[in-house]
Amino acid sequence: MKKVLFITALAMALLAVSCKKEKFDPTKPSITWETNSGFSQVEMTDALDATVTVAAQGKIQDLKLVFNLGGDNNLLNQYIKIESNKSKGGSNPVLDLVDDASAANLLGGLGMRVGSSLRGREEMKLDLRKILERILLGQPVANNSIFTIEVRVTDQADNTVSKTAKFHFTSAPSISWAKNQTFADVDLDAAAIDCKVTVWAPGKIDKLTIKLEDAADKSVTDKVKNRTTSGTTLMDLVNDEKVSQSIKTLPAPSAISGKDQVTLDFSFVYDWAPDMTGASLNVFTITVTDKNAKETVQQVRFKKN
Repeated sequence: MKKVLFITALAMALLAVSCKKEKFDPTKPSITWETNSGFSQVEMTDALDATVTVAAQGKIQDLKLVFNLGGDNNLLNQYIKIESNKSKGGSNPVLDLVDDASAANLLGGLGMRVGSSLRGREEMKLDLRKILERILLGQPVANNSIFTIEVRVTDQADNTVSKTAKFHFTSAPSISWAKNQTFADVDLDAAAIDCKVTVWAPGKIDKLTIKLEDAADKSVTDKVKNRTTSGTTLMDLVNDEKVSQSIKTLPAPSAISGKDQVTLDFSFVYDWAPDMTGASLNVFTITVTDKNAKETVQQVRFKKN
């Protein structure tokens, strides 16, 4: 019985220790992300707020950013003067924001004042998205990539704190036409071609519209207006059931919203061609927006002589 009581007491003691929360110490450095307090993984978008605040009541002594960009790690080497911090054999490069003039110049060009004058300061802000975008500018980035940036600060009492930000990259939507890869004007008086346009959205489709632009043939304009609930030339394929019900070659909303790929068949324009009253250029603007607010626009053009 005594043995059972001892084991129970020991278990309760261990539980009490495991449940004890670490107390915040204002005298040690801190790294905070106002819009993402838990530093959870975020999607890279133009609207992302990735500004972190580095605070050190004991004054900043060192501040470094450690990157893991996978196969793109070597992109950092041009911004690093300290040889030991450069990526070698795929190792993670380190931007020393206090003692490396090259790193300071990179961030200085982005409006973030760092360098030797940072030593002794108590607070500064870093826009991690802006830094990452500058490094990747002009580079082909594979869909579904994950990049990390570890922010590491040491104060003048040798207290060190670090936090890691994780960024996920999803490719923007794309629009392709297998039988007309350049999206050249289609001559409705010539032999008909396959008019299936593919919309691909790795980030899942949120909005998809087709707008008939002004100056189209009046008969085409009237047909589009009669096939939208709004009575306009904007066909909302996600929210307006009437469009797919009256234009059978276009998919229904249930086959579009949240999907990563759909096909838009514009062969209906050939069916409408006999009713066109004269020469015209009928331009349909496709706009697709994914769940990450990334947008792609492409025009499909049909001319009647």
